[in-house]
Amino acid sequence: MELAELLAMPRLGLRSVVASPVESPRIRGVYTTDLPDPGRYLDGGELVLTSTTWYHEPRDADVFVAALSGAGVAALVAGTADVGAVPAPLADACTRHGLTLLTVDDDISFAALTETVLAALGGGHRRAPSVNLHRGLVASMAAGEGAEGLIDVFARATGVWCAVLSATGVPRAGGVLSVSERQLARAHHDALGAGGFPAVRTVPGGGELSLFPVQSPVAHRPPSAYLVSSGDYRDWAPGVADAAWEVCALLALDGAATQERRRIEARFLREAVDLLADGREEAAASRLTSLGLALDAPLSAVYMRTTGSPYGAELAATVLEDVADRLPGCSVPIPAEDGAYLMLVPEGDHDTSGAAERLAPLLADGHAAIGTGEPATGTTGLRRSLDEARNALRVAALGAGTVRTADPDSLSSYQLLLAAVPDDVRRFYRDRLIGVIERYDAAHGSDLVATLTAFLDASGSWQRCAQQLHIHVNTLRYRLQRVEQLTGHSLATLRDRVDFCLALSIR
Repeated sequence: MELAELLAMPRLGLRSVVASPVESPRIRGVYTTDLPDPGRYLDGGELVLTSTTWYHEPRDADVFVAALSGAGVAALVAGTADVGAVPAPLADACTRHGLTLLTVDDDISFAALTETVLAALGGGHRRAPSVNLHRGLVASMAAGEGAEGLIDVFARATGVWCAVLSATGVPRAGGVLSVSERQLARAHHDALGAGGFPAVRTVPGGGELSLFPVQSPVAHRPPSAYLVSSGDYRDWAPGVADAAWEVCALLALDGAATQERRRIEARFLREAVDLLADGREEAAASRLTSLGLALDAPLSAVYMRTTGSPYGAELAATVLEDVADRLPGCSVPIPAEDGAYLMLVPEGDHDTSGAAERLAPLLADGHAAIGTGEPATGTTGLRRSLDEARNALRVAALGAGTVRTADPDSLSSYQLLLAAVPDDVRRFYRDRLIGVIERYDAAHGSDLVATLTAFLDASGSWQRCAQQLHIHVNTLRYRLQRVEQLTGHSLATLRDRVDFCLALSIR
């Protein structure tokens, strides 16, 4: 294995003191010693572990490091539990001899380091789990160690190091060897798009990753998290994949307790929002304060609605819960009108569109609409932000693309007026003006809708529009005369041009 892989392993607490003179030394073994001159016991390529108790004066460091360097070891790990700090002469000697020097947290034992290295060197992913694995997982769960504890027990029993990703692919616990956070997100995105779990995805330069889903404790929602590990799970020894599923089940159980807390907080937030709507701001402030929301700091209201997904509106809840878990100061999401979900977030922290983009494969042929209110302080300001976000959501729903967003700036646009019009009225209005042109285009192979759009985008400039379309002005005039004949509207008047603009903006 490479030293870089060891440094990337979670919970080992390794830190570099003297950097490697080569890109990443290869480790072929592990050796623990406190001999002042251990050279005759080394074959080369070892990761040497020492408590540094042999050190008494600067000359000791030079003798020790010279022996390691002469034997060709990969790196030295110096513990400091007994000596307090890495001696400066030891670091100087490693620099002179070109030897990588690391140190380790005092609460990490050399036995744990040795076990980890040997597991990786021996192809730990092929090692069947011990009979004590289940007991260790349950004990970790009972001790409240959470995801970090569970994957640590699993890794030490099987040699498979894992990470836990959130519902939107953000790392939450653990780590995966030689894989960046961006590569993890890409693998998660591809796995969602392909569908079906467990999934195996190939990462360029990082080998293969296996992903297992952690089922949500709430019915009809997408997985609340994912367990991801290096390698193809189909190559694991018998029982290892079953153990991974057990870790997922325990992670889901851990999530159930979190979901119960969210349910209680959601009830208080729902009451606060209802009190604000009734104008009872003092009572609303009391509820919000009990939730830990600071009313003297700017808060924004965020509404999200997802449609077209197998999970329907529940996908919005999953995305917003993921945002709330990552950002301190957010409220839990609560159901709102028309299948939307509402959440309060601190100013500048509403990266809900990014989270929704990461779940885009689950949107299928649907979309996510997100409306955000202006950041505000106090209950009066928050009430205004709620109104703005609610109306911005209506505007976002009229947009195009997989994830559609709108903020308070869009509320001074004609789009807000269109958003307030019932769907059937908007469809009828568009069909009366644009539908007849579309049907003509379909029947005659013409392109009148695109020509009309280009003309309006050019602010009615015949010359500029003709240049953009690469046609003669007379050709442009002929096409738009046909539009006027079909619709009974004149492009010579501003009023009729406005009608066309509004109809074209309706999708």
